[in-house]
Amino acid sequence: MKFYSNELKESAKTTICIIRHGETDWNKQGRLQGREDIELNDSGREQAVEIAGYLKTEHWDAIVSSPLKRAYETAQIISAKISIPEIVVVEEIAERCYGSASGLLPDERRSRFPEGIPDQEDFEGLRQRAMYGINKIACNFKGKRIIMISHGGLTNSILYSISGGEFGSFKTRLKNGCINKIILQNNEWSVEFYNKTAEELLKTTGESDFYF
Repeated sequence: MKFYSNELKESAKTTICIIRHGETDWNKQGRLQGREDIELNDSGREQAVEIAGYLKTEHWDAIVSSPLKRAYETAQIISAKISIPEIVVVEEIAERCYGSASGLLPDERRSRFPEGIPDQEDFEGLRQRAMYGINKIACNFKGKRIIMISHGGLTNSILYSISGGEFGSFKTRLKNGCINKIILQNNEWSVEFYNKTAEELLKTTGESDFYF
């Protein structure tokens, strides 16, 4: 579960809590959702409140977000609840572009693209962009605890990179609103946990009530 960055030379522990945005109508319908700017639905907004309830139990220094509406709205809800007013937008952590397959249901994708999606963002390009993004965030907030709101495909590529393919892309289906914690220390990335809901994490900490 390690990923090494030659660009980061630090010993202080930097923690990034990566959150997949809350649910949208496209998520609910099973449509492939990439760079389209789809808003949260009511369930997604409720998920963001629940996530904030968990995050409220710990100290955080900053919030960063993908520029896409579903991520940024999730960040706004969390920001208001945990009293961190500034949200830093990071372009590199936007979702993967799925090209002609965007918006299609699973059966439609299989029917139209039986050999794979020809014009989607290449996985290796996605992985490199994602790792560049979190390394950039870690450089800008050295030794801090950061909340990062992003997307399923992007987050899974990070988990894949750090775990050496043990989990993440091709193996893990991330839930809407899931929480994933990664740590950079002594120039080494590691995963503390991944794909956990706020409810699951609050049970493990013995906290059953939200702090609002």
